[in-house]
Amino acid sequence: MSTVAAAPERVALSAIDVSQNARELDQEHVDALASSIALRGLIVPLVVRPDGERFTLVAGHHRYAACRSLGLNEVEVTLREQEGSSADSAAENVVRKQLSPLEEARAVAHMLKEGYTLDGAASVLGWSSKLVGARAKILELPELAQRLLGSRQLPIGALSTLTQICAVSPQLCEVAVTAVAAGEVSGEQFVSNPAWAIGRALPRGRELQRNGAKVFAAYLATLAPNDIQALRLGKKTEAAYAEAEALHAQIERYAYGPPTIRFAEAEVDRARAAGVLLEFEHGTPIITDRALFRELAKQAIERTLAELRDARERTSRERAGRRAQGKRERTPQEQVEAEHRATVRQLSARAHGTNLDLGAALLQKLAAVDPDDMDIARFFAYGLLGPDGHGYLAGRDHTAATIAANGIRLVIEEHRTTTTPTLKSGKPGKTKVAYGEVEDAEKWLWRFIDGAGSAGELYGRALVAFAAQHYAEQLVLPASKRQHSALPSSRKEVARKAFERVTKKVLPGSHVELQRALQREASAHRKRQQQLAAAEPRQVDEYDDRE
Repeated sequence: MSTVAAAPERVALSAIDVSQNARELDQEHVDALASSIALRGLIVPLVVRPDGERFTLVAGHHRYAACRSLGLNEVEVTLREQEGSSADSAAENVVRKQLSPLEEARAVAHMLKEGYTLDGAASVLGWSSKLVGARAKILELPELAQRLLGSRQLPIGALSTLTQICAVSPQLCEVAVTAVAAGEVSGEQFVSNPAWAIGRALPRGRELQRNGAKVFAAYLATLAPNDIQALRLGKKTEAAYAEAEALHAQIERYAYGPPTIRFAEAEVDRARAAGVLLEFEHGTPIITDRALFRELAKQAIERTLAELRDARERTSRERAGRRAQGKRERTPQEQVEAEHRATVRQLSARAHGTNLDLGAALLQKLAAVDPDDMDIARFFAYGLLGPDGHGYLAGRDHTAATIAANGIRLVIEEHRTTTTPTLKSGKPGKTKVAYGEVEDAEKWLWRFIDGAGSAGELYGRALVAFAAQHYAEQLVLPASKRQHSALPSSRKEVARKAFERVTKKVLPGSHVELQRALQREASAHRKRQQQLAAAEPRQVDEYDDRE
């Protein structure tokens, strides 16, 4: 029998029977559905099975109860000629309450496996066919990517990017999401700049070993000298690059470093045609095939060498032309430039000794300072906090914004709003806490810092700001908004250890107890997982019909 959704029809609500073994209803969910149905109508029909002149409810128990509470006479139904399939239950799981994208993907896949078309599943779910297809693609991603989407550590907006990366290199996709799982890249950063996120995922170079296979990725923009050495391009190409370096030094007398080897559109087109190029809305294109990258590198070096040879010929012709003209008086502009170059050469010679004088003065006069000097305190405090601005997901340049978002507004009462709704029964509902805007918290932070009246107070207020973000329990925020500690890194973690010795003395007992409770729960959770893993596997139907 095909389980593809049939066109819905209307039947009397009183003609629908509910089986005696129906699950217990969630009354709060029934009330919420009733409000939605009263406002927008019954979007997803009930699923029923004909039983003589009556019908038996197969799926949609919560919606059925909501329709009865509204006193509806007729409702739209979808007929099933036999007992509801597990695909019906999967559909029910999706429409009954909010599920994670991964749970939705599993339900959609179950429906498609049992015979639903994309359009049929979309009709039952009240979705577009495009959305149904997108959810199905989640299960084609690496397992880690699926888990991160399921936990919302990766926003659903990352799905198209993940699919694109996986289509070119599944191993690279796994490496990229590993950086998100490790906290090296936030989910929002992955969505906004996936090219940068991939670069962060390969911190030890362009290539690494992953699950027995080599994973390669490189930006297709410029070729650095260390790339040329690592790629082992062969003696011929290495000789060409050495010649290019020599020509560059001859032509650009005041240039610093080797010539820039740029990949042209021709190289980008070759990588695109080979299907090994990742192109995003923002950021540099990325190539994922090492062998082709080597060939493109050789091509770019040969082209650069040819361009430098042409430039040398032009320079030689220009010099020969000037010599042919013979000696002549300089123009006023040429005289000014010649005098300027001569003066700069003299000043450059003086700079060698001046730098030594500077070093001696610094060691003698600045190696020990007054800790009460306000300018010294401002240098260290404001330097650690960084500039103002609201791009706190962008990285280290926005330390103050990160502290405001993940510290100040969590611990200062004026930046939160607590509301307790009243249910229809008159009883109080679940209390909700909402946190204010990041911009407002950052303004508060700068007012707090600027208000310091002494060096000691400025140091202390900076410690307050860092401690707020370092110790605030970020469980109150969505996983995609949580940030690692904003404390600066230091040699042998000296700064962090000193900071914790100072600040741990002031932590309240409630904070200490919460941390212990979290540790106990983490330990208990690991123990339960180990017990489950040791137990004999049993079949569980994850698509239970609770609506």
